[in-house]
Amino acid sequence: MGTAYFLAVKRPPESGHLLAVIVAFVMSVFWISFIAGELLGCLMALGRILGVSPALLGLTVLAWGNSIGDLVADVAVARVGQPAMAVTGCFAGPMFNMLVGLGLALTLRTAKDFPVGYKLDRHPGILVAFGFLVLGLLGSLVVVTCSGFQVTRSWGICLISWYLVFMVVSAVVANMTSGLTFR
Repeated sequence: MGTAYFLAVKRPPESGHLLAVIVAFVMSVFWISFIAGELLGCLMALGRILGVSPALLGLTVLAWGNSIGDLVADVAVARVGQPAMAVTGCFAGPMFNMLVGLGLALTLRTAKDFPVGYKLDRHPGILVAFGFLVLGLLGSLVVVTCSGFQVTRSWGICLISWYLVFMVVSAVVANMTSGLTFR
């Protein structure tokens, strides 16, 4: 049985193989979690050695590293001739990750601390990020709607410029608040 056999089959795996698929999926989640934890530990150690604040590392290295997979996938989809799907992927992927990941984490935390609830810290970096996010999304809503739901090159340049301004402001805020503890 060659590889072509497995690619040509259009039916679900048999019950014996289904257990193997489930176990393989669970093990892949464990391996990804383990490797991500080790990479995060190495990055934190490197940040301590170089004297870089964890907030700045999160804004740059971690955020960019987390977005590389989406970038590659969206460019590949656009090159195949599906630009609308690529633009949708730019918004839908991060939105799904944030809604499911953050929503699930906050739901579990709230269930754990039920009578009291979970209180979010009002760190200045969070407020800056939220402000830039809301203004960028509202700007996209207005500009894309007014241009007949076409994303123009000039709006793309504006969004990249907006991101660069956000990075500079966030780096300044992270540097100013790096010595402070919030809790």
